Amino acid sequence: MTPKLVSIIIPYHNENEQQLAIALSSINNQIGIDFNRIEVILIGDGGYKIPDFHVFDIFANIKINYYYFNQSQGAGMARQKGMDIASGRYYMFMNADDELHFAGALLEFFNVVSGSGNHEVIIAKYIEQYKTSDNTFRYVTHPQNDWKAAYAKWFSADYIEQIDLHWQKDLRIFEDTYFVGLACELADNIYYHDSVVYSWLYNANSTVRDKKKAFFNQLSDWVLANRHYFEIIRDKKPQNLQNNFEAFIADLYFWEQLYKPANQQKYDIQLSLLMQENKDLWQACKNNLPEIVAKLSENGAKRSGQDVTQLSSFIIAMENIR
Repeated sequence: MTPKLVSIIIPYHNENEQQLAIALSSINNQIGIDFNRIEVILIGDGGYKIPDFHVFDIFANIKINYYYFNQSQGAGMARQKGMDIASGRYYMFMNADDELHFAGALLEFFNVVSGSGNHEVIIAKYIEQYKTSDNTFRYVTHPQNDWKAAYAKWFSADYIEQIDLHWQKDLRIFEDTYFVGLACELADNIYYHDSVVYSWLYNANSTVRDKKKAFFNQLSDWVLANRHYFEIIRDKKPQNLQNNFEAFIADLYFWEQLYKPANQQKYDIQLSLLMQENKDLWQACKNNLPEIVAKLSENGAKRSGQDVTQLSSFIIAMENIR
């Protein structure tokens, strides 16, 4: 049996066969690779259950391993299940409503491994499709130094096991920011590949874009994700903890201006736990915060021009958290 180089893990929830076929066909139609060296793992996270899996027999180049959760556990736990049953040397994650960008996308990764050896993380570029106010589609290319999105990356299975990194059960959103961020921050060997390999396609019902769920208003979940993150950094790379914490608190200041917490009580609880767990970092953070916030407002890519006049009130509020 040919050893697998990569396990491509695809969680899905309510996507039907026709929707899933887009992602699967983009894998099946790859060129220049040995398909015996890849495996595709499709994880049903509750929701729609495929009644007849033979419908995917049309994809002759790939063998699809299928697993289904009777109750939804979130995309993170679906990916974790995929990792648990995977046999590849690397993990690659795809969203069920996306596709590989072109027919040579996987060959790009194969060539990196054959040309420069093993890496803990291989990061390429991805393109995002979005809809404008006049209902036309536009596209933006994300750089290969992205440490947040799970896609357009390969993660060494041995490395992930070595650092004991798992998807968190209580994170249904921001779960990829947590996992990918830690995998990259703890890595000593990241290969950045200058090629667009993945298309993040527009879906109005996706977690990030669903206006009813108001993704960016879920501040309590964002704080929870960072609590988990700091816990791991404190244990495995403590020299980075202070800077990580300060960067997060500075960003939190701006987030509070832009988004109202969907659940204020949950947000307050998470903030209290965050400050209790990291109280040793607060004094230095408080002293450094004005300079950090000012720099972000002056030239931060996403924070440029935002208000800094409320920072004193924000600091007082953070100090009063119990």
